Amino acid sequence: MKNFTWYTPTKVIFGTRILDQLGREASRIGKRALFLYGKQSIKRSGLYEKVVAQLRGADIEFMEHGGVQPNPIISHALEGAQKVKEHELEMIIAVGGGSVIDEAKSIAVASCNEEPLWDFYLGKAIIKNALPIIAVQTLPATSSELNPTSVMTNDATGEKFSFSSELVFPKLSFLDPSLTLDIPIQYTAYACTDILSHMMEGYFTASEDSPLQDGIVEGTCRAVIGALDTVMIQPRDLKARSTIMWAGALAWNGLFVAGVEGASTPNHMLEHPLSGLYDLPHGAGLSIVIPAWLKYMKPHIAHRIVLFGERILGMGESLRNKAALDAADLVIEELEGWYRHIHTPIRLHEAGIEKLDIEACTKQALSLSKLWNIPGYKDSDIQAIYEMMA
Repeated sequence: MKNFTWYTPTKVIFGTRILDQLGREASRIGKRALFLYGKQSIKRSGLYEKVVAQLRGADIEFMEHGGVQPNPIISHALEGAQKVKEHELEMIIAVGGGSVIDEAKSIAVASCNEEPLWDFYLGKAIIKNALPIIAVQTLPATSSELNPTSVMTNDATGEKFSFSSELVFPKLSFLDPSLTLDIPIQYTAYACTDILSHMMEGYFTASEDSPLQDGIVEGTCRAVIGALDTVMIQPRDLKARSTIMWAGALAWNGLFVAGVEGASTPNHMLEHPLSGLYDLPHGAGLSIVIPAWLKYMKPHIAHRIVLFGERILGMGESLRNKAALDAADLVIEELEGWYRHIHTPIRLHEAGIEKLDIEACTKQALSLSKLWNIPGYKDSDIQAIYEMMA
């Protein structure tokens, strides 16, 4: 196990009816807030009224900034930062899924630093300060409520990049699984695909077996798969929704790859161009990318693929006495079958992409490989993987 530092300063309040604490907790951080949210779902669900009542009850002034997109864009974040500056707001209350929380981090940085916002995503500028953030998670998937990362799309260029800074960890995150009971099954499937991908990245790229970390990932993956199976039959099952919500917070928090040799994120490197250029749901993009990447990398990671099949997909008997590459093929086939079972696409055309701009996607993926320090990928490798998604 390699040396590591793991840091998570976020206070988490988990459970049902916890939003009764929002006003009191927020008033300890500030008295003037930017209230950030997506489109109309929080108004249809009644959550908007609950948040407003909590803020007003705690005498917190707020300015609204709705309309965050599923793939949040820089221009909208800059508009939010302008509101913060004009009204001298002291904090951001982000109510929504990872997209809303990611944009909150973007606004938090743009409000407190003079450099062009996109420079932080390009690694050209260093974050020196940021507004405090309170997150109310409504669509668990990205761990943004418990990590220091913001992923945004530059709507002028189609680039989908990220930054990380300890300064943008939410100060406080509310995780109420009852808020997720009415999420449509398809979006729950996309979310679970994303949650699983966060754990699969480190699991497949690890250069050696790690009994502790492997065991944590394997158990959590099985729990998410089982919870999704339950939700597909009983969409409002609170226990299953709770499992998905807590796994969603932990999976990309850094804990699961702490100390893991070789862990990296090539599937996200390959997927970001898809959702950035084609506005594809991130989870849908990942279920296309992961099988293609596994097939391409199979000669190098067959052992890890087989472990995934044995320990997570429960394929021990069917893999017994098989050669490693043959067994890996069976695991990939089983994973594709599971994606089909939950109705996520595994080919580009199934997601409405009939002709992929491989050159543009490859260029963006290569940029991400440098920014994220993911070695070993030439443009020919990336192009070949994209071609395998057809």
